[in-house]
Amino acid sequence: MKQIQNTGLLFILIVLFTLSSCVKNEITDVKLSKSTISINVGQSDSVIATVTLTGDLNAQPLSWNAGNAEIVSINESATDNSSKSGGDGTFTKTLIITALKEGTTNITVQAGNKTSTCEIIVNQTNYTFNQAYTSNWGDYYETGNNSFDMYLLENTLSVDSAGALSGNGTLLYIDFSVAITQNMMNEGNFTLTNTGAVNTFFPGEYVESDGQTAVKGTHIITINQTTAIATLVKDGHYSVSSKGENFLIVGDLITENNEVVHFSYEGPVAVKDQREVPVEIYPVFTKGELVFYGDAYKSGISNNFVAYLASESVNFEDTVLNGEILMLELNTALTDTTFIHDGTYNMMPLLTIENLVPNSLVLGYSTENGENWGCWYYGETTKQLRTGNVTVSRTDDQYTINYLLYDKIGSKVSGTFTGPLKYLNGMSTNSATVAAARVKSNKQAVKSFSKIQQKATKTKTFRFKL
Repeated sequence: MKQIQNTGLLFILIVLFTLSSCVKNEITDVKLSKSTISINVGQSDSVIATVTLTGDLNAQPLSWNAGNAEIVSINESATDNSSKSGGDGTFTKTLIITALKEGTTNITVQAGNKTSTCEIIVNQTNYTFNQAYTSNWGDYYETGNNSFDMYLLENTLSVDSAGALSGNGTLLYIDFSVAITQNMMNEGNFTLTNTGAVNTFFPGEYVESDGQTAVKGTHIITINQTTAIATLVKDGHYSVSSKGENFLIVGDLITENNEVVHFSYEGPVAVKDQREVPVEIYPVFTKGELVFYGDAYKSGISNNFVAYLASESVNFEDTVLNGEILMLELNTALTDTTFIHDGTYNMMPLLTIENLVPNSLVLGYSTENGENWGCWYYGETTKQLRTGNVTVSRTDDQYTINYLLYDKIGSKVSGTFTGPLKYLNGMSTNSATVAAARVKSNKQAVKSFSKIQQKATKTKTFRFKL
């Protein structure tokens, strides 16, 4: 009896071992988290593939393909690896679907002999514009090229004589650059950069102004009743070609949402001249200060001074100076530390260390953090002075300074200052009397040309009222 029982137990063990050795590595199901996806050209969406299996998790790889690879591309998520869910015999993988071209196609995932599909509908946003308003701003951003802008409007929008927009629809604003000799619309291919080079256009950006968020650079505005929604353009290209007396403008722009937007315009393009008219300014200055900065640019060539000539209403003790002011940045010999010596100071031709020679003026420039250095005139208008000269003569503490200076469009600032200049040492940490508006937080006063803005922080006056 005992022998029979042992034989039966052995038989059962053999059967169990045999059955367990026959478990298959088998895919039992494949599912996608979405059955349909609708996206626009340039944009992406994700879909999760869930595989149910028995046996070895890695025995059956997951594969995928698009029915039409020109319409969409499929990539595995870089941040999502195959992962087992608990111990229930499933794993998931996230796939990124990117729309390339308008159309409809299916994507298919497969593991073993199991498959699952998802329909992908790709839409293309197209704008056909019917109105064009273009302006020439001259070398507005001081890049050595002319700066144009252009508004393209759908025919559902209208503009009254005061520039107010009405209706619902979309407009495109392009901020672009052409050769300095080009004053009318010409043919060409345009690409996006932030340098202001010939045949390029600036990207859109949000800026803070007086507590409000404004938009500058190339962007799209969609108007719906009383709401205007701006979308920045961050990349793209367009072309301009002539068709008789008209122009054909066609392009593809990439928005901040990664959508590729196609647009076109055919019609006349008249250019309005927005360039300033040169003026002559003859200020009367009765007081002044002279701030010493030492070898502020670390050139080893010259010492640096800034002279502030001011009208009678200016109070140099104020933190913010109000009134008419001429700011002159002069380079002198390294031996000059308490005064600027007699002679003629000519504006340096380019902002380079090599041009920081004694008896030179630093042409006006703005740093990336918004500080103004070089030569500037502040009055009813602000003039960034780019050419000209200053003649200095000194007797005891009395200076005579004759100045003849010009901005980028040829406006002239000219006159003579006679009087003392209060000396301040901008190198000293104890110069508490120096107004904060003039001496920056860097007490060593190290200046730099390395981050001069090619695109000014100012924004062109918008032609239309939304």
